[in-house]
Amino acid sequence: MLIAKFFRSILAVTTLLLALSVCAVAVVEACPFCASVGLTFTDQMASKDVVVAAKLIEIPEVDPDAVELPQAKFEITKVFRGQKLVAPGMKFRALLVGKYELGQKFFVMGVNPPNINWTTPMKASDRLLEYFARLDTLPEKGADRLAFFQDYFEDEESVLAFDAYDEFAKAPYEDLIDLKDRMDRPKLLRLINDDNTSPNRRRLYFTMLGVCGQPEDTRMLEELMLSGSRKQMRGLEALIACYLTLKGEDGMELVSKTFFEDEDCEFTNTMLAMQALRFHASETDVVPRERIIAAARHVLDRDEARDMVIPDLARWEDWSVMEKLVKIFRESDGDDNWIRVPIASYLFACPLPKAKVYLAELKEMDPASIARARYLDGGIFDDDSDEDEEESSEDDASDGDSQQDSAESDEGSGDASLGVEEVEYISVAGAIERHVVRRVDIGNDPAAESVVGNAEFDSRAKEYQASNISGDVANPISETYVSNKSIGQVARSAPASPPPAITPVAAARPDLTLKIIFVPMVVSIGLFVLLWSVLSGWFERLIF
Repeated sequence: MLIAKFFRSILAVTTLLLALSVCAVAVVEACPFCASVGLTFTDQMASKDVVVAAKLIEIPEVDPDAVELPQAKFEITKVFRGQKLVAPGMKFRALLVGKYELGQKFFVMGVNPPNINWTTPMKASDRLLEYFARLDTLPEKGADRLAFFQDYFEDEESVLAFDAYDEFAKAPYEDLIDLKDRMDRPKLLRLINDDNTSPNRRRLYFTMLGVCGQPEDTRMLEELMLSGSRKQMRGLEALIACYLTLKGEDGMELVSKTFFEDEDCEFTNTMLAMQALRFHASETDVVPRERIIAAARHVLDRDEARDMVIPDLARWEDWSVMEKLVKIFRESDGDDNWIRVPIASYLFACPLPKAKVYLAELKEMDPASIARARYLDGGIFDDDSDEDEEESSEDDASDGDSQQDSAESDEGSGDASLGVEEVEYISVAGAIERHVVRRVDIGNDPAAESVVGNAEFDSRAKEYQASNISGDVANPISETYVSNKSIGQVARSAPASPPPAITPVAAARPDLTLKIIFVPMVVSIGLFVLLWSVLSGWFERLIF
């Protein structure tokens, strides 16, 4: 539960970065709401030394005792790349997966000449080979290049449909706008309403319709948004963005009421609508920024979604909700105190003097959330440098009083203490341990002091903590003595018995071996497989 809250707070704080990344994608990619499935054929061919079309001329016999896998023999029929290295009529061997008849045509690539290493041949039709041949004749970028690929949307040969989609996904947005007059609007409308169109491609088609669509198309878009059907609302963020592009500010009333003001709207739909608003706030001027912010403010009234919109309000410099957010911070407790971190981040971003006043007040209430927000924002307590200097000056001015009070409080300890700080932490065994840091006046006794840097002092403190983690009941509190010098930390050993031997964590808690080693390893393998499947296009081909 605590882990879930921690990651939710991190997610809330980093939503602003994600929003900025969406805007960056909008500049780089034609579809700001979708991503390419894998490398395009053009990218793959550019990374190879040789690209050819070949036919199968010899099928190897399977020898169960052979050490190496048998390789089939092919004859090159056309060279797409590497004309100086190979020529039609040349023969080569490559590993063949599957059973094919002699004369079957393949598309093959190779690297590392002169002893070329050939990739696994891919079965190819005459139409596919013609497609490859035309790739080299296209401009490297621009609307003229995209015009060729849009003819292969939802092609019967799935590899062509995927490649056409990927070409559009990586193309600059301005190229898509330049293609406006050559877009096939009726085809886009047909593909949008086709139940077999995958969500990713549907997002692309909505984005293109936003460029070439007509005002009458907004009626159809409204019906899709209000349908309540998951199938018809696939690619909702692109659908809303397309609708607002065509409808303009007049469309904000329906979007706001449906996805922001209605508390019964599903959380996921509200977040998808926020993506559409982020796109228009950053990339277009068809909807005034003030109207977008007004709609986003409604999300603050929804407990499960407010943390996702706070970073956006900060990025859009809407400081009018500061008092409301401070009230939410103060009223949050228990299961909903994770909201405090994004609120603190909002206050750190706010340039108004009142924000600093609120931060000081809230720090008294919950210093941990304030510190976490500053750390996640990259400040790492830099903002408190001035305060620390002031506090240090005050401490120096009151050394005499502190020494007197400390001496009275520590009477019988044998030390004139300048201050005592108890640090509680949770040991590996789950018990709450304490470590005491005492500030002492060591006078001019050089034998009693060892001047060390902060890093070494921290290391020594950790050694004392480690002695407690061993679980010694007889010595539950460890002590470190330091002088009150600003130029460094001065430590001496506490007049206590030597710390007991440290018990290895694995021996004290055998179950931690599984949690610390095997669980992260399994999760890492799973994430790697998922990432590989997404990048290779296998995952989308399986689902859609």
